Amino acid sequence: MLMLILALGGTQGFAAWEADPDDKRQVKAATAIAEIRARIPRTEMFFENAYAFAILPSVTRVGFGFGGAYGRGIVVEGDEDIGTTGFWQFTSGIQGGARNFSMIIFFKDKQALDYYKTGELQFMGQAGIAIATVGAAGTPAYNDGVAIVTVTRLGLMLEFTISGARFTYKPLAQE
Repeated sequence: MLMLILALGGTQGFAAWEADPDDKRQVKAATAIAEIRARIPRTEMFFENAYAFAILPSVTRVGFGFGGAYGRGIVVEGDEDIGTTGFWQFTSGIQGGARNFSMIIFFKDKQALDYYKTGELQFMGQAGIAIATVGAAGTPAYNDGVAIVTVTRLGLMLEFTISGARFTYKPLAQE
């Protein structure tokens, strides 16, 4: 099974990245990539054309009036992982529940990836529902050079919120 997951995660058209089977973080990333590709076929165009991507295999979100989310992952450029990433989010609004999801962020070009590395705070609005493993969301096209896709792994959440999110980036040399 692990070899199948690694094979699926490593065959993207835009890059030759393959997970190192001895690196748990990379194996989790490859598993999440395989699941996203299987559940959301429209992501193929992003896998084929993206300059780079950040994959957060497990993001946990909880909210009851106020809420938050946290997850960690890796950033891949070409055929190698270049750093780690973190995601922090706080939310306020009509919401209730908890969910765990995978998130992939595609970068259209080097400029978009370089901006991501700055870790600027982003504000956004969200509306949605996630039940058990049903739930997927994403941008239909690149917005400011970035496309984000999420796939619910488990949970129950209903929301209509406004949020602030922050992504962090650390090059592997700083680990």
